Amino acid sequence: MKVPVMIAAASANLMLVNGLAWSMPDQGSMRVYNQRMESLFLRLDSDGNGRLEHQELNGRPAFQRQLKRKTGRDFLLLEDIRTQKGTVRGQRLTRRFRGADRNSDRRLNRREAARLPWIERHFDGLDRNRDGHVTLEELWDLQRSLAPRQRRP
Repeated sequence: MKVPVMIAAASANLMLVNGLAWSMPDQGSMRVYNQRMESLFLRLDSDGNGRLEHQELNGRPAFQRQLKRKTGRDFLLLEDIRTQKGTVRGQRLTRRFRGADRNSDRRLNRREAARLPWIERHFDGLDRNRDGHVTLEELWDLQRSLAPRQRRP
């Protein structure tokens, strides 16, 4: 077996949990999501200064979350919401989800969700199929639903 094939096989095995691969968001839908977020940023920037001040966020939860992560700043730049080259959107959520999933069943029960306070507080709303567990797919669906709707010409 050649080295690159061995590395690919080892990487695939590391992503397997109980025989199932961890899913990352579909990159096509994430690209559309990112484009919609950039478009919304430009529309919300009412004074055209390239920054979104707190008052310009106007109750936009995705941008408000981004702003909370920027310590020492009370505004967002367009670069703050763009995906950096070489990174995949969703890595942070996937990493935190995996860390909370103590039994590695790819689902969070209420006890596991307690490790992620936001998920614990909103558990019932996130558990869309009412099976008593929150999956990463349910979180991806929520994230996509928070993106601004596309404007029709």
